[in-house]
Amino acid sequence: MSELCAIRNGRVHAPEDVGVRDVLLAGGRVVAIEENLDLGGLDVVEIDAAGRRVVPGLVDGHLHVIGGGGNEGYASRIPELWVGELALAGITTVVAPPGLDMVAKNLEGLLAKTYALESEGISAYAMAGGFQRPFRTVTGSLLGDLFTIEKFIGVKVALGEVKATPFRDEELVELAAQLHYLAGATGKACLLHAHLGQSADPAGQFLHAMRTSGVPAHRFQATHGNYTEHTMQAVLDVAAAGGFVDFNPILTPAFGHPRAVPAAEAVVRTLTAGVDPNLVTMTTDGNASVPILLPDGSRDVYEKSLGWLWDTVAELVRDHGLSLGRALSFVTANPARALGLDAKGRVRVGGDADLLIVDDDLRIVDVFARGRRLVADGRALVRSMYEPA
Repeated sequence: MSELCAIRNGRVHAPEDVGVRDVLLAGGRVVAIEENLDLGGLDVVEIDAAGRRVVPGLVDGHLHVIGGGGNEGYASRIPELWVGELALAGITTVVAPPGLDMVAKNLEGLLAKTYALESEGISAYAMAGGFQRPFRTVTGSLLGDLFTIEKFIGVKVALGEVKATPFRDEELVELAAQLHYLAGATGKACLLHAHLGQSADPAGQFLHAMRTSGVPAHRFQATHGNYTEHTMQAVLDVAAAGGFVDFNPILTPAFGHPRAVPAAEAVVRTLTAGVDPNLVTMTTDGNASVPILLPDGSRDVYEKSLGWLWDTVAELVRDHGLSLGRALSFVTANPARALGLDAKGRVRVGGDADLLIVDDDLRIVDVFARGRRLVADGRALVRSMYEPA
């Protein structure tokens, strides 16, 4: 493909609806958004998106690119993801946190996979931290990892979770303060990203850190908000304090979580409760081990759940009456802002050319990442080196 690409006649949602426009891509960026764009005879690949919508690529802030499982013995270790399947799901930016297994799937392996995905066309970042403490590190300290390794943009912790090493209140406050210092020193978000578990008060320590550390609220994000009714209440409290709150389509009674609230329903309930929509995000938590048992006790096919993120956007529009722009914001502009990824999450001049073209039925037709076309007419154009055909 030519370095220059013009997407013609699509209705642009940036994520807000800005009308029918032509979008010009060059050098991995959006360089023009105009009506009836005059290309002046330039050699440009043109794609007609008439009758379709052009929207930002999905920013998935919690995705287990090297597999998040390993809780049912050695044989339960999950394989790595392929770039082609991420592209088909419309995910153009990933942030990979550590999973439950921090021994066989260490931070070096996590970083290597982010570098691989980046070379294959997807923008990829990572989080330090994890379930077990003391946290494993690459440089010898958490401070050193975030200061010196560009890919690390936050720290994942697990709270109210029986499988995790517990924090003392002052330890979490100290971690929040360290991350705030690092944010200033590096210019990165240095987000404190908390997995909320199934305890009765999963965010109690998190809220204590928000209220006593003096750290700005936008440096805190609570995920797994739809895990239980306790986490549903917890995210209301976190959002009331100004923190970001995150929901995961993988958490649903239909997929091995009988106490969970389906993500679309959880988002609607949260908005109805008065939460600022700009604080709401959704992530897949994809490629994590969720054992699905059939009635006879055997296992169902493993589900990576990558496509469920876009499916939930479509569900919010079709079944719950949200505007496409509002539903898109939860998986584009809002997570990009939380993660400090200023070039992501919006269709705007100067921003990264991460775009989806979707049809009237809200099916993903084409995918662009940093200006490169990864999916055309629903067919992946990119594959990892060993990805099956």
